Amino acid sequence: MRTTYLLPLASLLFGIPWIIFGIQHFLYADFVRGLVPAYMPARIFWVYLTCVAMIAAGISFILRRQVRLAAFLLGCMLLLFILMVHPLLLSGEPQGGIHWTRALQDTAIMAAAFGLCLVYSPHPSSPKASIIVKYCYALPLMVLGAQHFTHNAFVTAKIPAWFPLIDVFDYLIGIALIAAALGILFTRNAHRTAVRLGVLLMILLILHHIPLLAANIHNAIEWTGAMLDLALAAGAFIVAQTADL
Repeated sequence: MRTTYLLPLASLLFGIPWIIFGIQHFLYADFVRGLVPAYMPARIFWVYLTCVAMIAAGISFILRRQVRLAAFLLGCMLLLFILMVHPLLLSGEPQGGIHWTRALQDTAIMAAAFGLCLVYSPHPSSPKASIIVKYCYALPLMVLGAQHFTHNAFVTAKIPAWFPLIDVFDYLIGIALIAAALGILFTRNAHRTAVRLGVLLMILLILHHIPLLAANIHNAIEWTGAMLDLALAAGAFIVAQTADL
């Protein structure tokens, strides 16, 4: 198990979004119920079960108790989302950019959850597991970076509206995300590259989301976007730890 300063920070940052997501599932249960596949019985039950699971996972990460188990179960839950929920959304609206973006985000966040499970393992993990985590995190980030060249409004790490020359910064952020993803996968400095990516995502999160939340603290959509970006930033720090395994 890694004991560097980065791991407690990554656990804390990764825990916060799940508590917020769990609260949102409770507050907007009727909306979330509509995302549960129609063939599932007692759909509202799965909404509240997911709510409890997310909050429990977030508390586990923040307190650093039973992290390995919580991270593994969370990763499995996200994998089920990817296999059961996202295909339905994509088939219903294949041209919807936001659905593709959310699927990519969930894939990267799932990789971060399994990565957290690896770094908290008391036993040496398989190098193949670490490689799979890095690919499942980096490849979606590469695609999300490419989306910046189409100026997709739903991409991760959005450019703050008050930035000058927004299109230029959009390209630069896209290049940075793609370069970071390639660095994580193919360079010996994967740890440093992942840390720098996490810092970049945190800076963009603060510049973009914090002012918007300060202006309207009750904006549920903005909370969701901010927490997704926070989970991805924390995921970069987690991936940095898996690079040392």
